[in-house]
Amino acid sequence: MPNTKNRVDYIELKKKLKFVNKPMFEFCGAYVNFLDSCYGLNKNDPKINALASKQALYSEVMTAFDSELSPFVKEEIKAFSFSNILQSVLKAFLFDFQNINNFDALLKKYDSYDIEGLFDFIGGCFINEHAQSNCEDWPKSDLDNMRKYIAELIEVDENVKTQVLNLYAYPFETKMRIRHIISSMYEVFKRFESDSVELAKRQQKRYANLIEIDYDYFCQILKIDEITDAINRNERVELYISYMFPVSYFCKEYDTGGVFLLNGFLCDEYLAVKIEQHSIENFLSIIGDKECMQILMSYAKRPHYLQELSRELNIAPARLRIFNKRFQDADLVDYEYTGGRRYYYLNKDQVLRYLDMCKKLLY
Repeated sequence: MPNTKNRVDYIELKKKLKFVNKPMFEFCGAYVNFLDSCYGLNKNDPKINALASKQALYSEVMTAFDSELSPFVKEEIKAFSFSNILQSVLKAFLFDFQNINNFDALLKKYDSYDIEGLFDFIGGCFINEHAQSNCEDWPKSDLDNMRKYIAELIEVDENVKTQVLNLYAYPFETKMRIRHIISSMYEVFKRFESDSVELAKRQQKRYANLIEIDYDYFCQILKIDEITDAINRNERVELYISYMFPVSYFCKEYDTGGVFLLNGFLCDEYLAVKIEQHSIENFLSIIGDKECMQILMSYAKRPHYLQELSRELNIAPARLRIFNKRFQDADLVDYEYTGGRRYYYLNKDQVLRYLDMCKKLLY
């Protein structure tokens, strides 16, 4: 349940909230996640990858990218693998320019965008990822000074610096290379676009219903209570539920007023997986504790009331109460009243469920 201090009021959020349709974010999600898989970034959270890979259309798109992109484009993607520049440039255009609603509009904006502005994206992304410096302090809109700034970053590996500085050496060529990668990937994706947009709309309806059925759960799975300040200081809240960003939490405030939220449709399943993972970790920490196991083994033999077990194991009743609370939170121990006393016993069915969860993780 959300912390009531941070809780966004239901009525206020309903007044501000609007579900929006953003088809280009489906391409963006597919594009970013494929590049992440090429660079091994999707291994950071295998739970997300496991959930996404079960979605038929998502897997079909990833397979199509892998099989249909030319060797040249794949080599170009590999050439940018030293940083997440390719991902950041596309996301920056779509998140910063609200009026880009289709691919032609994206290319038009990209082609007309000045080189200095583009390299502000590229340089800022590189510094954020590789340097300890604050990317807000560097000389923007001046390619020569930006290039010098990066060259003098002492904490960045020289080989990595060389790769980004090569992009600065040929700025117009760099712009065309990025354009070609984006265009090539959209050429593959466009036949999946309408289906992915339709799936996104379907999931949007599901979340629109959820806010009415269980508001607290809606806030929990979309992490609404972590962005209360952004929501409270804006009169408009736009929420887009994405299919190709299966698990995503993104919040952007616009200078013109309003806040844009992008969330993946699998946020609820991801939360369930994380809770289960936490439960397993908690279970393993309990059974890994010698004193805990001693108590649980006593409960497994037969039910005990508190003072009886205290004498049997020579553990103070107050300490046993702490253990029992921990066991009950994990649903490992339950109790029943007999003769006016509370008898605790092992919930063997739950133990078997935990063991089954562990088995699934290991095999």
